[in-house]
Amino acid sequence: MSGRDAAGRGEPGIWLGIVLYRNPTRELERLWTSLQWNRDAMGAPGFRVTWLDNSPDDSLRDVVTRLDARADYRYSGQNLGFGGAHNRLMAEAFGTAGVRHYICVNPDGVLHPDCVRELVHEADRLPDTGLVEARLFPDEHPKPYDPVTGETPWCSGCVLLVTRKLHARAGGFDERFFMYCEDVDLSWRARALGLSVRVAPAARVHHYTVTREESPLRERMVRRSAALLGAKYGNATFMRDRLREYSALGGEPFAVPEVVNPGWRLSRIAEFGHHLEFARRRW
Repeated sequence: MSGRDAAGRGEPGIWLGIVLYRNPTRELERLWTSLQWNRDAMGAPGFRVTWLDNSPDDSLRDVVTRLDARADYRYSGQNLGFGGAHNRLMAEAFGTAGVRHYICVNPDGVLHPDCVRELVHEADRLPDTGLVEARLFPDEHPKPYDPVTGETPWCSGCVLLVTRKLHARAGGFDERFFMYCEDVDLSWRARALGLSVRVAPAARVHHYTVTREESPLRERMVRRSAALLGAKYGNATFMRDRLREYSALGGEPFAVPEVVNPGWRLSRIAEFGHHLEFARRRW
């Protein structure tokens, strides 16, 4: 098979994982089209794509296989969460000989035709690469990055390249974060190991968040995960503040995590002084 095989099975060096949960058909159509653009781009690496569905049923199977009859679609049978689902795919990817990088891809994104190529190029540019994120537009995250080195305090999980080196040393996402903040945590752990966490400015992805309706559930989940992050990194004040916000938003009581001392390497990297941005803002 060639590197441009429809399901991406021809060249396993790059493995893309997409986690689904009751996604609109139009959203998956947009994403699939953008993946084809990336296959056809000049100098594009071959890549494999796996879709892991966390939905209550496997009705999205028909949507995915209608887009590509040979698609690698999996049904989890349960909601594993963002990190848990990607961990399952990462374990398989890095358990496969020759796979160098795993790329998390959110289904609500549309990848610029050069996105995968530029992510891989940036990852291969330096030997200490841990994580590389694509640059989001039109609603870019305000956290900073160095325009020369690409270094950033943490990488968003929207379109995120994970190197084999990082996975071997740090594992994947901490599955206690069901959704949100798992990318911040993994980034901090990567930096504590001396691996770089960078943005690839030329790897762009249109992230459809501008039209996303405000969701009380989402706001509660963000605060709950942020409270866990505070506890994991020894910041009891940050944890209590987020728990108060969670409760004010109508969150159900849950077992409050124990505040632990993460050690000096992680303590010097963790940044809790900027509320839920976890880094100073550029604007």
